[in-house]
Amino acid sequence: MYQLTVPADRVNESLSKHILADGFDLTYDMEKSHGAYIYDSKYNRTLLDFFTCFASVPLGYNHPKMVNDESFKKNLLLAAMANPSNSDVYTQQYAQFLETFSRVGIPDYLPHAFFIAGGALAVENAIKVAMDWKVQKNFTKGYTEEKGFKVLHFERAFHGRSGYTLSLTNTLPDKTKWFAKFDWPRVSIPDVKFPLSDSNLDRAIQTEDDSIAQIKKAFDENKDDICAIIVEPIQSEGGDNHLREEFLIQLKTLADENDAFLIFDEVQTGVGLTGKFWCHQHFSEKARPDIVAFGKKMQVCGILVGNKVDQIETNVFKVPSRINSTWGGNLV
Repeated sequence: MYQLTVPADRVNESLSKHILADGFDLTYDMEKSHGAYIYDSKYNRTLLDFFTCFASVPLGYNHPKMVNDESFKKNLLLAAMANPSNSDVYTQQYAQFLETFSRVGIPDYLPHAFFIAGGALAVENAIKVAMDWKVQKNFTKGYTEEKGFKVLHFERAFHGRSGYTLSLTNTLPDKTKWFAKFDWPRVSIPDVKFPLSDSNLDRAIQTEDDSIAQIKKAFDENKDDICAIIVEPIQSEGGDNHLREEFLIQLKTLADENDAFLIFDEVQTGVGLTGKFWCHQHFSEKARPDIVAFGKKMQVCGILVGNKVDQIETNVFKVPSRINSTWGGNLV
């Protein structure tokens, strides 16, 4: 019979033998934690949890509707033990999840879905969707060589730490330095200062004008070579930086005018954190994204993509193996 043999007060010591165990000085007890409280079995204490596993816990710990539902727990255990490769081996549980997600979280204007493990890889595949589309779009314009790989992004952005996302993230230098990166267009972020007084509103409008001018310049200097504008509706790691709807509408207009995708990175802001399932649903239709990247509180990561992608018949949702992964996220 399986038993835990590492004492709670030796967890960090044991982990430190093989990993950089620089996390919190506690041992998370998955059974005793409840609601908004995490139980620390190292010091036998209950803590109010503002960390929530890097903002990835949507319902608190051991929600009674999960803990007391024996059928749910049975299917969850099956999913955990089998860990099927959802990309190619389908289950009733997977189909039921997707039906539920469609009902509560997939807007009709973002019908295409792709799942993967990790928020950075969600963003990375959003970029791949845009690149694939843009290169083929350029072929229809007469280009004979591949063109359209650049991603316009913002200062103080955090989009992940892998592959393409390293070229976008620019918060703490330690997260990106000494890794190879692309020199893609980076523009200023016109974050709103609160309270929104007349002077702060004037400042916001001026900084928006400056940013839009930089974006227009980037499109002019990189003709047909920018496949996407990517932005967090609220920059989270970058400093809780909010953007006005008026600015996001301008981003959507510029993306459409320049045959580029508008990608909203909602890994942090999605799944009800702002009062709606997606942060962008607080804004009008004129600010709707072409792609939304999600993760964290969804418990699975991925992207939702709008109908713009269907302007190219051989897009990644029609051609096998263009984007894929072993587990297709995870069934748990």
